[in-house]
Amino acid sequence: MVRRIQVALCATLVLTAITALGRFVWGGPFPPEQMAEILFASIPVWAFTPLFRFFGIGAKYWAFAGMVGLHLVLWTGAGGWLVVRGWRTMLMGLLVLLGFALVLLPLSGAGWFGAALASGPVGAVLTLAAAVAVYGGVLILARRRGEGVAPVPGRRGFLKTAGFAVAATAGLRLLGNFRARAAAAAEEFWRAVVGLPPEMMPVGKFYTVSKNVFDPTVSASRWGLEIKGLVERPYKLTYEELKGLPAVTQPATLMCISNEVGGDLIGNAQWKGVRLKDLLAKAGIKPNAVEVILRAADGYSDSFPLKKGLEDGVLVVYEMNGAPLAKQHGSPARVIVPGIYGMKNVKWVTSVELADYDYKGYWEVRGWSDEAIYKTMSRIDVPAGPLKAGEKAHIGGVAFAGDRGIRGVEVSVDGGQTWRTATVKPPLGPFTWVLWALPWTPPAPGTYALTARAIEKNGTLQTSEVRPPLPNGSSGWHSVTIRVS
Repeated sequence: MVRRIQVALCATLVLTAITALGRFVWGGPFPPEQMAEILFASIPVWAFTPLFRFFGIGAKYWAFAGMVGLHLVLWTGAGGWLVVRGWRTMLMGLLVLLGFALVLLPLSGAGWFGAALASGPVGAVLTLAAAVAVYGGVLILARRRGEGVAPVPGRRGFLKTAGFAVAATAGLRLLGNFRARAAAAAEEFWRAVVGLPPEMMPVGKFYTVSKNVFDPTVSASRWGLEIKGLVERPYKLTYEELKGLPAVTQPATLMCISNEVGGDLIGNAQWKGVRLKDLLAKAGIKPNAVEVILRAADGYSDSFPLKKGLEDGVLVVYEMNGAPLAKQHGSPARVIVPGIYGMKNVKWVTSVELADYDYKGYWEVRGWSDEAIYKTMSRIDVPAGPLKAGEKAHIGGVAFAGDRGIRGVEVSVDGGQTWRTATVKPPLGPFTWVLWALPWTPPAPGTYALTARAIEKNGTLQTSEVRPPLPNGSSGWHSVTIRVS
């Protein structure tokens, strides 16, 4: 029995290595990834916030690691049963292949036979067929060499064992990489909390959130942007054609709707691209159009009112901080929509469609806000540690109100009983956050409750009502406790 499980595990690792190779070389299906996509889509809306709070920004990687483990257990268990059943193994493999192509792939959003994957349906089926064939071949070979239970003697046995060892090593390295990515995401999350952030966040430190385990790799030379729907003249732009159009450069802050009070899923960058209204004007907007629907290379979609899309600040961008968009930020192109949460600033955008109805996108159908207007926030970033009485220090952080702007920030050092006015640095643009600071000398040892609240340009005070991110974004004043010795 032990020998049978060993053989089944080796066959499973070979299958996993083949599908992983196909996934990263030509964009084929990778069963754990599709299983994770189905899991993410199935999480009830009421469970999202507690899960996110417990696992943090690396939650999807931990979930994916769990799917990898489940994948290994299922295939190993099946292999342990099939290894003594000879050519029936191939028949079962064919049934599994059909089930995966007709059920698991469509449920994960990859389409029938993987039609929505980069590999296309032919590449997807060939990848799966090759993996299942090798998996079955290993099991059949093991049975012929000893009915699945006896060790294989001699030189051939050594070669077989060595091959299994190589496959096992590759599989373990693959799992190690997944764990490293999860650890890196969590490390980046905590590191970003410490200290006052730069006004312009470096690309490598800018927060990233997506629905994907593995984000799509989109070739700029093959990419195109369709302008379609309720327009007079539908057309398609290549990457070079987009870059050749009159461009604007503007700074803008993005914030994720799942950001907690005091959280760091927010960042500011310089974006370069073409105004969406110019692209729509070329197509000619039909009178009954009311909604802009964006679709992306990863199957994601979202929308916002056409009235919003015609504002000057809404861009289809291809550069971030003076460089071409990085893969994790939506390369070759994404949409920047000032004033509304990041989930509607679609990455890897491939089409802009005008419609005459209110479209509900990926997150809206899962219970998140349709309007998704930024809520005013302020955050305390410094001091990050204990202070000494009588020594001058600074309380500082960032504040943001979307496209409404920040007039000022007030700080309390006594839990909200009294307030002091902080100095606010002028914003880099109408759509950006601001840095703020307040010189403060702790008068005596003790514990101090520091609290910050922002004031919008029109004089509206940031609400003190504490609300979770779901469904409209979090709200409330950020507070931290500081010890003074």
